[in-house]
Amino acid sequence: MIGLTILSLSITTERFQVRKDFEILIVGGGIGGMTAALSLQHFGFKVTVFEQAPVLREIGAGVVVTPNAMHALNFLGVGQKISDLGSHPGPSYARHYATGEVIEVRPTAADLKKKYGADYFQSHRADLHDALRDAVAANDPNCILLDHALVDAVQDDRRVTCTFKNGKSYSGDVLIGSDGGASVVRNRIFGEEPVNYTGQVAFRALIPRQDVDHLIENEDKRLYIGPGRMYLQYFVRKDTILNVIGVAKQPQWQAEGWAIPARTSEFLDLYADFHSYVRTIIGKIPDGQLFKWGLRDRNAMPVWVKGRVATLGDAAHPVTPFLGQGACIAIEDGMVIGRCFDKFSDIPEALRHYENARKERGNGVQMASREHAKALQGELVEGGKISAGQSPVARGLFAYNPATVPI
Repeated sequence: MIGLTILSLSITTERFQVRKDFEILIVGGGIGGMTAALSLQHFGFKVTVFEQAPVLREIGAGVVVTPNAMHALNFLGVGQKISDLGSHPGPSYARHYATGEVIEVRPTAADLKKKYGADYFQSHRADLHDALRDAVAANDPNCILLDHALVDAVQDDRRVTCTFKNGKSYSGDVLIGSDGGASVVRNRIFGEEPVNYTGQVAFRALIPRQDVDHLIENEDKRLYIGPGRMYLQYFVRKDTILNVIGVAKQPQWQAEGWAIPARTSEFLDLYADFHSYVRTIIGKIPDGQLFKWGLRDRNAMPVWVKGRVATLGDAAHPVTPFLGQGACIAIEDGMVIGRCFDKFSDIPEALRHYENARKERGNGVQMASREHAKALQGELVEGGKISAGQSPVARGLFAYNPATVPI
């Protein structure tokens, strides 16, 4: 077994000095795992992040960063860098799938920043992930270990031991499982549970602005609500790339993976009765740049913590994309878990306060996002017309500040 030795007060860089002697292992190097690592580093803890991929990178897709998550990113010193790379939209328009009639107009990024005190913007997922990864690595260049796919995790009353597919083992005082919706940490520590297909297939593509600029008409963020389907578009990377998303109900799904190549004709066939604008944009997707995946889900976890092990992000609460909060809630989790370890010197107490602070909100957003699919796919009708349902703003989701919320 390979041990991880941490010396209190060991000197690394001027920005980051280890002052606490917990050995904290994080399985999963995505947005949630990296936020947790950066938060714990901020408060003086040394962490080791294990990522199963041989190269640490995010898929090419868009993500909305809302004020609740931005408060954490600002606190951790990476917010401005990510915001500067993003796109800050004007009004957002929800429209009828066939007629194009405006159903609802939602606030601008400037409006939301004024109301909540933090930026709202659209980011290329890789830009968000890269900023977090670079900040973590700047604090400790050796703390991210790639090509480490977890196969087992066991704990006793003193330690947690992780075993990886490459044959290596590591032990520490705490394990944080941030390894996604099919979390191995969750399976090994909290019990096996199937990851279920939701009956939804998502399509995604990135289109260079110059290919669609003549079609946008000063209205870049659009949501089209239709029977069993939704279509969403918005700019990322300083308005240079249009991110396109379609989520459609499909009864069967066979293939596994997050980036399965798809044909434009397949996307168009599913959206054949949508407004001509939608079909024109889909037709502009470059060859080889359309991907699909089946949305999967698990039940809300009744407990997020067991002994010395905690779950975080999709490992605790797989969030479907219908409220645009999956990455944001994972960022909140990562921010809060660092604060809990800073405030409480006892490991069980720190983990207990983390769960108490986060479980109701995380599980609540997971359930709300499932429910919101009905509105975005045409099942919610008010006054005889399709309704866009309760937006994240109307639900009060943006008012949460993970850097200051009581723990």
